[in-house]
Formats: sequence, C-alpha cells, structure tokens
Amino acid sequence: MNPRRGLLTLFGLISTSFLALVPTPANAAQSDLLLISQNFNIAADGALTATVQLPASLASTDMSTALFAITVGQRVDKREDLRPIIDRCADSSPCSLSRPDDTVPISPLCCPGPQPGQYTFSVPLETAEVRPDALSIPRAGLYPITIEVQRGGRIISTVLTFINRLAAPDEAASDAALSVGFAIGTHSEVHLDSKGVTSLDDTSTISEMTSLADALDALDASSVPATVRIEPAVLNGLQQLDSSLFTRLVAALQLHRVVAETQWPLDASEASAANQQALFTSWLRDGQDQLSALGLGPSVMTRSTIFANTPISPEGATLQRDLGAALMVVTPDLYDSLDGTIYFFSDNKGELIQAQLPIGTFDTAVIDHGISDLLATPLATPELTRIYVVANLLALRQGIEIAGDDVDRRSVVIGTPDLGVPDAALLGPITALMAQTPGLRAATLDDVALRTDALLIDDVEHPVTLPQVDGTGLATRVFKQATLNNEIDGVESMLPDGSDEPTGWHDLANLLPTTALAVRDADDMIATVESQLTDVRDSVQVPEPYTVNLAGKSSTVRIRFVNNSDVTLRIKVQLTSPSGKLVFANNPDAVELPPGVPTNIPIQVEARSNGTSGVSLDVFMPNDAELVPTIPLKFRVNALGVGNVVTIVVFVLVLLWWLEHWRSTRRRRRQVDPDTLPVS
Repeated sequence: MNPRRGLLTLFGLISTSFLALVPTPANAAQSDLLLISQNFNIAADGALTATVQLPASLASTDMSTALFAITVGQRVDKREDLRPIIDRCADSSPCSLSRPDDTVPISPLCCPGPQPGQYTFSVPLETAEVRPDALSIPRAGLYPITIEVQRGGRIISTVLTFINRLAAPDEAASDAALSVGFAIGTHSEVHLDSKGVTSLDDTSTISEMTSLADALDALDASSVPATVRIEPAVLNGLQQLDSSLFTRLVAALQLHRVVAETQWPLDASEASAANQQALFTSWLRDGQDQLSALGLGPSVMTRSTIFANTPISPEGATLQRDLGAALMVVTPDLYDSLDGTIYFFSDNKGELIQAQLPIGTFDTAVIDHGISDLLATPLATPELTRIYVVANLLALRQGIEIAGDDVDRRSVVIGTPDLGVPDAALLGPITALMAQTPGLRAATLDDVALRTDALLIDDVEHPVTLPQVDGTGLATRVFKQATLNNEIDGVESMLPDGSDEPTGWHDLANLLPTTALAVRDADDMIATVESQLTDVRDSVQVPEPYTVNLAGKSSTVRIRFVNNSDVTLRIKVQLTSPSGKLVFANNPDAVELPPGVPTNIPIQVEARSNGTSGVSLDVFMPNDAELVPTIPLKFRVNALGVGNVVTIVVFVLVLLWWLEHWRSTRRRRRQVDPDTLPVS
C-alpha cells in the first residue's frame, strides 16, 4: 500500500472521529420532554411503549389541542453516525431528525400517564407495510426516535431516544456478542502519622465505600461482574471505622474481581525509576496477603489488570506486566494526553490500544469517552441515560458486524472519567438493560484482555508513548530508610535478645517509602526513632582520655564502663597501638554490661619497648558499627627487659669490683704508711 495514502487514511479517520465525537452538554433544555420509561428492545411485531412527562415550562399548557408525533429515523449503522444525531438535537430547538422515515401522531387525551403531567402511549411496529398508526421498520437494528409535542403546527417540546428493533424469525441474526467490562476504582486514601498510626477521612471514606457497595449490588441484580480497585489499607481501616459496612462490602466483592494493590500506596513508575522493583514486588505480595486476610480469596483477586488514572511510565508498566498484568485500563484524559493518541477513534473500534514499552508493547483499554461522560453528567432522566449508553454499545456492535469484522473479538470498557465509583442509580438501570439486549455480553476485564484484538490501522499498530516519571522523591525516602535501619540494627545488637523495641522501630522505618506518609511526618518519624536510638547508645558511659602506666612488659589493662540504662547492654571493646609498640589481646566477642553498676573489661597487653605510645580505644556495637568516636589514650612503659638486667648486673659487678679495688688499695696504704715513719 502507498505509505502516503495510508497516512492520509489514518488522518482522515482520526479527524472525522474527533469532529464527530466531541462531547456536548448532556443536560436537558427547559423545554425538553422527560422520558420516564420506555421499552428499548422491541420485537418486529411489537410496540414502542413510553411514558413521558411535560417539562415544568409547559405544566399549564392546554393539551386538548396538542398531539404527540412519534418519528423514527433511518437505521444507525455505525457508532460514528450516532453522535451527529445526538448533537443535532442538542443544537436544534426543537429537535428533529435529519432523515425521518415514518411518523405516527397520537392525541395526548387518549394516553394519561401514572402521574399528572405524564403521558403513556404505545405505537406498534410494522415490517411489511406503511400504516398511519404504526412505525414502519423493515429491518432489525438500532433506530433513533423523536417524541414531539406539537400544537398549532409548531413543535413545543421534544426528546430524542432510541430503540433496538429485534430480528424477526425470518431475518438472519448473528449471535456474536460485544464484550462489555466495568472498571470501578476508589479514591479513598489511608494516611499515616509520624507514629505509624493509620487514619482515614471518615466522612468521605464511608460515603465512597457505601456508594461502592450500592454499585456492586446494582451490578449483582443483573449478574454483571466488575473489576474493582481498592487499597488494602483502606479496606482494613474500614473494618475499624464501620464494621457493618465492611462486612457488607466484602460480601459484595465476592462476586467480582479485585485488582491486586500494594499493602501501602507505592507508585510502580516511581519504584522503577528509583530501582525499587523488589520493594514494589514485596509490597504487592503483602497487599494480596492483606486482602486475603480480610476475606477476599484468590478467586476474587487478580493481577491481570492494572488501573491508571495518573501517568505511568514505560518502566512502571513493564514492572507490572512482569508481575502478571496483561491489561492496563486508562482514563480518557490520561489517554488523550499521550503522544500517539488517536483520540475518540479508539471508541469506534472496540479494540485495544498498544502502549510502547522498552521491550514490546502492553495491551491498553481506554475507558469509553462517550459513556464515561454520560456516567459523569447524566441526561435528564436515568431512563434516557441508560438508553443512550446501550445505544452507543449497539451502534458499535452494528458497525463492526456490517464491516465484516469479528464482534466476539471486540470489547468496551465502561467506567467514570476518573476511574471512580459510578452512581448506582445509573448503573443498575444500565446493566439491567444490557442484560436484556441481545448482542452484548458482560465480561470481566480479565476476559477483555483475552478476547480483544489489538487496534490496527492499515494492518499496522500505532502504539502510544507513555511519559517518564521521576523517582527522586522515592529514592530519597529509601535512602533515609536504609540509613535508619542500619542504625536500628546496631542498637538492636546491643539489646537483650527478644527485645520489643527494635521490631517497632523497623516497622516504622519500613513505612518511609509510602506516599501515605507525608514528607513532614516522615521526617518527624525519623527524628523520633533516632532520638530513641541515641538514648540507648548514650546509656553506655565510656571513659574519658587518660594515661596508663605499665610497669612490666606483660600486663592487664582494665577499661571501666558504666551502663546507665535499666537493661543489660552489649558492646565490643578494642585497643590498638598505631605505632605497633604495644600488642593487645582483644576479645572479639561482645561483653555484657549489667545495668547500673561499673564494669571493668580486662585486656591483656604486651609492651615491645619502653616509652610513651598513643593507643586507640574503640567501642563498637556488637554488629561492629561504631558506638562512639575513637577515644585516644596514652600508655607509658617502664619495664625491665633481659638486656636491661644484663646491663645492670654488669654495672653492679663493675661497681662492686671498683669498690673492692678501692678498699684493697686503701688497706694497703694503711699498712705501708706506719713503716715509713721515723723512729722517735
């Protein structure tokens, strides 16, 4: 195929889709009729039955001269044709179909409704002939219907709705079904303070969890499964906050799938950027264990689906894919912000977008733009809202089938624009109508991942580019955590075995990576733990620098320590001589210091020479981490060695010889002197 032509085709599809599907305000005008009830799926020989209510602006209108005009337009063959029909009625006053096919007039006087201002009428369908009292619809399919109030030849109020004309027995009908999955997320968050105490915003959490339980009950009424995301810590906190609501919610979740989440909030993209994949994996496993302990078994939890309502990086998506995720569900706004997005075109295909990863791609489902808008901004009545939702689904299915594609390999994911909890008052009617509509099949998101084809344009994938996410904040927290854990390990080695304090310190330190802990609280937590660690370390009173006098070559030095705490502490002591003149026999084992009394630790020392030498006294915790800075000591040696003894002996011998020689000489002099004196 010509590459230029392929690009032009792609551009044309995107542009057409974008222009056709730009959301329009869904609120009813003051003059619009209110659709109270209507049958949507109608047999070929059945009848359209509807109840409408006059708007407040027409409450005092004389209806005796008015009439209802029920008009059917041409069949909607693809979803791209649906939005222009809706927009025309939104932009025009009164609403009228651009291509009306048949109209049946009815007098309001014949059709009073259940309440004042309401009218109920029934119009038969006709397949083979044109009759003034019946709507001629020869083919099965989705059709637009306008219900107008006319008076004096002028339309004074109208409403646009749709019907699904079912196939007659002699018409060919496919049993292929479009898969429809429901994604429900929650936004309640757990908060941690500097002491590790968890808390929830009581009012908003109870409100959201009640809405979730109501939404799940509404789905259960039609046996429609949903995939739900809820933080394990929030569900755990709800158990303490409102036990009856917790019990109700856990029971409701048993019929659905719950997305596996980390025990504490931790962003996969930040974890990948900070090289903390192992931490994320460990916390994900802990989160599953916590959900299991709360009553959600393996059959309820799933790792196959991840929700993204905030930016996710290629590395973050890769991490979760490697942990078992097969489908990423993204919000419309997030998808629209990505490079390579083809906007609303994806809604008209029912296929999975590809997100580019460092290696390969990741299947991505986009929350349906149009249906999410209807959930966020409903139409004038729940009845009209549910008909528009199902009409969107049928229009998509009809277009796929007409194009000759495999309907069974297509799907739509329904959720709110922010992946929150839909209103149960809308969800119940929508799913009830879905369950009654042939060609639509409720599916879990795990099923969507398995059954849905990837979107190709001209047989080529067009993956979107995921943004980069900064992990500096998490990396800083993890560094502080590692530093604090090292300090705790040291102090733990000082304490008696089985002490409770280290476990509590480690539990606090291990919370530092989570965003549930605000930066200020994280800093306060670190300061509190470090203060307690310092108290333990400072309980050991070490000696001040002093001088030791050694009288011999071999001696025992006793180093005095005092433990000022109320428990036994352990330390290691080491003496070293940088000059090498002294050799110490240090004990490598930790020494216990009983509380409250001095302890003298003996160390053998051998002097190699006399004189004064500098000695280092090092005190360690038992894990060999430094307890205090090195304490400088001086050792003075005045010892007598073998050489000294020999020298002294020789000196003494010489001295004795000299003394003996002196004495002998003196005696001889005394003996000679008398003989030399003259005789008197």
